[in-house]
Amino acid sequence: MKSLFKGHNAVIVNYLFQTLLATYLVLLLVEQIWSRVVSIYLNLNYLLIIVIIAGVLDVFSEHPVRTNSVRTTGKDYAFVIILGVLGFGIIKYKTVALGWLSWVISVIAGILIVLLSILVLEEDHE
Repeated sequence: MKSLFKGHNAVIVNYLFQTLLATYLVLLLVEQIWSRVVSIYLNLNYLLIIVIIAGVLDVFSEHPVRTNSVRTTGKDYAFVIILGVLGFGIIKYKTVALGWLSWVISVIAGILIVLLSILVLEEDHE
């Protein structure tokens, strides 16, 4: 199948998808922490549909080959650990009613966030 977008257009579609996905995830997180803050103004399901369409377009785009000259630094690993701790805290906050099981779920999720993020960092630099 021929690519729908090539070169510069593929970069634009990729950037659009990344921006929409990050926006959706942030809004979803805000909605989960503070109920009805986002859903009063925006139906997140419509935004999800737009994100999925942009993702499909991104998958079928022909991206230019990039050389990866950026090295992983200690700041990257510190950021990953902070994200894991933040994920642990959010999951613990949302599952506190489960008692001891809340701790187990939160710890496992935090560890998975850190390990998967490190895996992605290392994969980018091979």
